[in-house]
Amino acid sequence: MKIYLFLIIIFLFSLSQIKAQNTKQYQFGSWYEITASTKISDKFGFFGSLTSWNYKLPAENSHLLLAIVGVKYQLNPKTSVGLGYAYGDIDSSFEENDTPNIKEHRILEQLVFNHKLNKIKLSQRFRLEQRFLEYETENLLKHRLRYRFKGKIPINNTLFVSIYDEIHFYLNQFDFQQNRIFGGLGVSLNKNMSAEFGYARHSFKTKSYDRLSVQLNLKFNSRKKQKQ
Repeated sequence: MKIYLFLIIIFLFSLSQIKAQNTKQYQFGSWYEITASTKISDKFGFFGSLTSWNYKLPAENSHLLLAIVGVKYQLNPKTSVGLGYAYGDIDSSFEENDTPNIKEHRILEQLVFNHKLNKIKLSQRFRLEQRFLEYETENLLKHRLRYRFKGKIPINNTLFVSIYDEIHFYLNQFDFQQNRIFGGLGVSLNKNMSAEFGYARHSFKTKSYDRLSVQLNLKFNSRKKQKQ
C-alpha cells in the first residue's frame, strides 16, 4: 500500500509541474531510441542504448544525442542493479545557430524492480546520475534522481500497449527538472526483438515538447549452454 501511495504522489506532482509550465509550444518533434541488453551469466549482463531527440520531424534540428553503456547484476528474479556511463551532445536552444552544444559525461547507478499484476508487466526504475556538463564558459557537476514507472499490457501474443512516466529531480537543491510521459503500441517481432511506436511528451519547467516516439528493443542471451 505504501508504494502505491508513493506512486500516486509522484504522479500528481508530475501533473502539477506540467500544468504550471509556460504553454509555449514548438513544432512536433521526434524521439528515436535503440536499446539493447544481453546476459552473459545467470547474474551478470550488459545494457546500452542510443537516443536521438529532434525538435522537428522527421529528424531535423537535433536536441540530444545520447549513448549509454552499462553492466547489471541480478539480485533475484525480480530485482537488478546496474552501473553505467553515458556521453551526450545537447542543444537546448531550439534555434538553429552556431552556439556550441553542451557536452556531457555521465555516470549512473540504477535499481530496477520487475513484477506482474495478472498479465500486466510492471517495472520500476530508480536511477542516480552524476552529470559532468561542459558549457562554453564553465564546467558543472549536477546530481540527478530519476524514477520511472512502466507498464506493458498484452493485447495478444504479438501486440501490446506500452506506457510509462518518468520524473527527474536535481539533488543539488532537490528541484524538479523534467518529466517524460509515453503511451504507444508495441509489437514483438521475435523473441529477441520488439518495437514501440507512440506519443511522448517531454516537459521541462518552462516549456514542453510533443514528440513522435519510435523505439527498437533488442535482447540477447550470451550465456553458455550447459552440457547435458
